[in-house]
Amino acid sequence: MLSILLPTYNYDVQPLVHDLLHQTRQLNIPFEIIVEDDATPDAKLCSENQSLVMEPEVTYVQHHRNMGRSKIRNHLAQAAHYPYLLFLDCDAGMKQSNFISQYVQYIRFHHNPEQLFVVLGGVAYREMTPDPAFRLRWRYGLAREQRTAAIRNMNPYQSFTPFNMLVPKAVFEKVSFDENFTQYGFEDTFFGYQLQQKKIPVSHIDNEMYHDGLDSNAQYVDKVMCAVDNLATLYAGNKLPAEFVRDSRLLQTYLRCKKVYMAGLVGLLLRLLRRPLRWSATRTFSLTALDLLKLERLIAAMK
Repeated sequence: MLSILLPTYNYDVQPLVHDLLHQTRQLNIPFEIIVEDDATPDAKLCSENQSLVMEPEVTYVQHHRNMGRSKIRNHLAQAAHYPYLLFLDCDAGMKQSNFISQYVQYIRFHHNPEQLFVVLGGVAYREMTPDPAFRLRWRYGLAREQRTAAIRNMNPYQSFTPFNMLVPKAVFEKVSFDENFTQYGFEDTFFGYQLQQKKIPVSHIDNEMYHDGLDSNAQYVDKVMCAVDNLATLYAGNKLPAEFVRDSRLLQTYLRCKKVYMAGLVGLLLRLLRRPLRWSATRTFSLTALDLLKLERLIAAMK
């Protein structure tokens, strides 16, 4: 029935796998868990994660060359033996004891594996405030990612993330992750809009997982800048649907500046402010400063 697919990199995935095993075994359904490590450099961590093969339902694959975020997900989908795929990020943490059963109920309602759909459970952040060194990512997640299903369903394709996603394997015969995306950023958004173009329904339910693997403030700023570069590449290549361009606050801000011939001046001013903006983002966890850094990066990338 169910293949649970976990791409991992430099992360201890054992607690998550054991939680998934505990829940899924109670349901008496055929299932497997496939973990693929995308060339983690820490040999000790790899060895510890590989001990999961002692569990009969677990397959562990160690890659020695980094495949990238999109390619490894496609590889996992191809390796799966069951018709329904549950993708989870390796840094997800269990929030509720009926997490798997909620998805199994959804599968039983959509009992035809040829019926194409995608359902997203959502992401949540723990209430406890993390160490200041990791607070920017936590604050961003609380403010802009943690949403009820009712809110996410108002714009289901715009709120797309494979962090916690159930999808029939048959969907991957129609759509797969674009393997041109090897770095962080917008590979999930692009996949969501490919689903929209193929008219594959996306639904959201309240079945969240915690996002536990928070990047440090500096790491997160660097990742966001990489994501902006990906966005610029997509926009320049005319690969973004009009709906996405319309709904993207970052792109709309850039386009308004360009329309009034102010993009160059705004970019220059923000470039001069880059260092204090980065300080504010990493030291005071300012989302406004992060937004301005994103705008400066986008203007520079669009030249």
